[in-house]
Amino acid sequence: MRAGLLSDPEVISRLNKDFVNTSVIIDDVQKRAENGDALAKQLVDLWEYPVEMMFLSPTSASPTACTLVSKLNSYKDFPGVHHEVVAPPKKQHVEHGEEHSHRDIFLKHLALHFGT
Repeated sequence: MRAGLLSDPEVISRLNKDFVNTSVIIDDVQKRAENGDALAKQLVDLWEYPVEMMFLSPTSASPTACTLVSKLNSYKDFPGVHHEVVAPPKKQHVEHGEEHSHRDIFLKHLALHFGT
């Protein structure tokens, strides 16, 4: 993901322009959730294997609460995953006849949920 989609200049530009970006390992989020962190608990509940990109918006109810606006999953939403990439447990890679640009899928998703 980092070497492809998140290295694309157009994707980088859009993310830097409109979002606060961060990366976190799910194991670390789970530890924080176990220690009572409300946002971490929320993220753990929303997370799906293998890699999630979650787009959150703060709520006015609490400075530590967020609303999920949308999310993308590296396995479900990006077709044509390389065969050496690990599939989720009990799943097989699905061959896609038509290749789609991960950049295009990502940018269309952002446009759909956040405008251009």
